[in-house]
Amino acid sequence: MKYKVFLVFLALLFISSVLLAGTKLEFQDPKGDDKGPGNYVYPTDPIYVAGSFDLIKAEIEDRGEEIDFKITFNAPVTFNWGDFWDVQQLQVYLDFDHVAGSGHTETIPGTQVLVDAADAWEKVVFIDPHTVPKINGEIGLKAANLKNDIVLPTKIKPIGKSLKATVKKSDLGVAMDADISTWGYGILMLSATGFPGDWLVLMRRVNEYEGQHRFGNGSDGAGDPNVMDMFVDNADGSDDEADIQYDMLNDWKSGPDPTDTSADKLTVIKLVYPK
Repeated sequence: MKYKVFLVFLALLFISSVLLAGTKLEFQDPKGDDKGPGNYVYPTDPIYVAGSFDLIKAEIEDRGEEIDFKITFNAPVTFNWGDFWDVQQLQVYLDFDHVAGSGHTETIPGTQVLVDAADAWEKVVFIDPHTVPKINGEIGLKAANLKNDIVLPTKIKPIGKSLKATVKKSDLGVAMDADISTWGYGILMLSATGFPGDWLVLMRRVNEYEGQHRFGNGSDGAGDPNVMDMFVDNADGSDDEADIQYDMLNDWKSGPDPTDTSADKLTVIKLVYPK
C-alpha cells in the first residue's frame, strides 16, 4: 500500500512539473530610460552604442529542468573586445518566497543598491561577458559572503539585440515543480569591464563626469548606483515606469572618497512580481 501511495505521489509530481514547464513570463520596459536615476550619460567611446543599456523586454520561460532568461535591449549585441560580447552586464535577483527578510538585501559588490527587505532575494543570476574562471575569481575575492547564492548560467547565447541565458533549477536550489510565476524579479542593467575597481565585481562605475570608459552625472565617491536601467512596478512598459525608476534609483548619498563608504547611503530598490 505504501509503495502504491509513493507511485501516486511521483505521478502527481511529474504531472505538476509538466504543467508548470512551459510557463512564460514577459516584462516590458519603456524605451529611452537608460539613464539610471534620470540623468546618467554614456561614456564617450563609440563602442558604447546608444541604446546598449536600454532594457526593452524580458522573457522568462520554465523549460522543466531549466529556466531561460531572454533579455532584450535597444541596440545589437556587439563583439569587439569582450571575451564573449562587449559591454552589458545583467543581474537577475530572484525572490522565491516573498517573505520579508528571508533572504539578502545586499547586492553584488559594485552594484551599489540595496533590495527592500520585503523583497529579500534568495539567488541572483549573473550574466557577464567574461570567462567563468575570471568571474568565479572575482566573486571569490570580492563577494565571498554571497558566492553560494550567485548563480552562473550554463549557457548564454547572444541573439540580435538580446542575451538568452539558461539556468538549471538545481543550481537555483528549487524543485522541478517550482512555480516561476510566484517569484519576484529584480533585473538590472550595468556595464561590464575586465578592469573594475578593487571592490567591484566586473562592473563599470558611474563618475561625476563622463569619460572614454566612464558613465557620467553620478559621483566620484561610491554611493551612486552603477545601474543604468531596470524593470520596475508592473513592468508593462508604460511611460510612468521611467519616472518610477528614476525616483527609485535617486535616493542615494555619496562621500567624496570611493575607498571610504562610511558616509554613503545606498538607494533601495523593489522587485517586480508577476500579476
